[in-house]
Amino acid sequence: MRSVYGMTTRQTVIGVRGPEHAITYDEALTLHTTGAARLTGEDQVRGTLTAGRLADLTIWDQDPAHCPGDALRDLHPAHTVVGGRLVTTTGTW
Repeated sequence: MRSVYGMTTRQTVIGVRGPEHAITYDEALTLHTTGAARLTGEDQVRGTLTAGRLADLTIWDQDPAHCPGDALRDLHPAHTVVGGRLVTTTGTW
């Protein structure tokens, strides 16, 4: 979520850079899901939660779309599912 945070706030380790280039949370999420799948040529098998596609997803302990302040930047996944199988749970990072 650090990348999504940076895209939406334009915050960097040395301060805000290019605030006029900030995008919405929904736009950043799209870039990280369907956009990434399209870029890697895997848009027919991943990138959206659709029947017949790989079930890769992350479950958060907070709603990332509604995290206050810097909470989005520091958000850690509660669970990660890859190919429909649970691979990571809280505390194993």
